[in-house]
Amino acid sequence: MGGKTTRIKGDMDDVAAILEIITILKDVSTNRFFAFAKKKENFSKFLEIFLVFFNMLESVRTNCPLVRNQNDGTDLMVLTSESSFMSQLNNKVCNAAFREYEKYPDCQVLCVGRRGADKCRQLGMKLAKVYEDVEATGRYEIALSIRDYLIERMMGGASGKAIAVYIWAKSFNVLKPRIVKMLPAEELLGGAGDEDSQFGHMARRFISESTIDGIMKVLADIWVSSRLFEMISDTQLAEAAAQAQQLESAIEGMSSEKKGLVMAFKKSQRGDLNKAMREVFTSSSVTRKR
Repeated sequence: MGGKTTRIKGDMDDVAAILEIITILKDVSTNRFFAFAKKKENFSKFLEIFLVFFNMLESVRTNCPLVRNQNDGTDLMVLTSESSFMSQLNNKVCNAAFREYEKYPDCQVLCVGRRGADKCRQLGMKLAKVYEDVEATGRYEIALSIRDYLIERMMGGASGKAIAVYIWAKSFNVLKPRIVKMLPAEELLGGAGDEDSQFGHMARRFISESTIDGIMKVLADIWVSSRLFEMISDTQLAEAAAQAQQLESAIEGMSSEKKGLVMAFKKSQRGDLNKAMREVFTSSSVTRKR
């Protein structure tokens, strides 16, 4: 092979090797997504069962601030990823959070993720707390810390509403910001305060050894921490999907480059062959003349 053909062959081998590595990484990310999705499915079953407790209390009257709250204060949580390849999705989440921020200009903003915090500041949002190093600290620990902050403010009368904005993996290919009202948890009580529930069945009667407000505080406490953990874990799910999508795009680009190199390699081979044939023909002609 000529020098040009050798170089093209080397480039083609390099691209093939890189393509193989990227394909493996993409398969790993895809498997991570479905593994995380299975864990979320199991966790969702727990939340569904947990809602039974709220349904049992749908007819009670309670003054627990975590369930009934008319205070004007608002807490806004922005849950973002700390991975560099998630910058585009982080921007979408922060932009959605900024629109909520404009609705409640005096709200307290909590941000999970250093990159998201930087983007929020660029948009002009004032941050009350920032939670960094999520992987090192632990998702559950972060969820508990946010829960304690929210409940302390709401029980103390400083806040009357808590809203969360996070990256939601609706499916493997659909990733978008989602806005969720966390507190007060009044919607979880269904037809609270009515003899008949909104679903048309008679409210359950039960004997309580604790105060209703105390029971509601415990249930709302568990609910908030569970939902926060679920949303922070959703970020991990979205990361796996986003990484797989980006690697798929890289595979398409590298595959196109590989096809181009294969065509160039074949063309160069034909050129080398034609050159060799011309040299042989020229050599034969010279020999006959002698």
